[in-house]
Amino acid sequence: MLGGFVIVAIVVLSVFIPRAGLTVEIIERSDAMHSVKTISIKVNNNSPQEIKDVMVQFGENGKLHSFGNIGAFGAIFITPDTDELNFDRVIVSANAGNIETIKFR
Repeated sequence: MLGGFVIVAIVVLSVFIPRAGLTVEIIERSDAMHSVKTISIKVNNNSPQEIKDVMVQFGENGKLHSFGNIGAFGAIFITPDTDELNFDRVIVSANAGNIETIKFR
């Protein structure tokens, strides 16, 4: 019985630990005629601690946007301004710059 529990615990941890932390997902959608395109950015906090002072930047020279805090295992969705739609990367930092991730488009 204990051996089975240990195996399940190892499998759960091997899946959870590599995905822990701050992740960014770029979601692009367009209609059938490709005339309307929407871009959303999903910022995930996959850890049991709150992430504070989340800052998002579209492109290396884009302006910084502040989004406050993301709770444990929480997420926020962001839509860039129309003048920022041609970004090549999304830079997300938090906890006074101690956490940073870059997602390329």
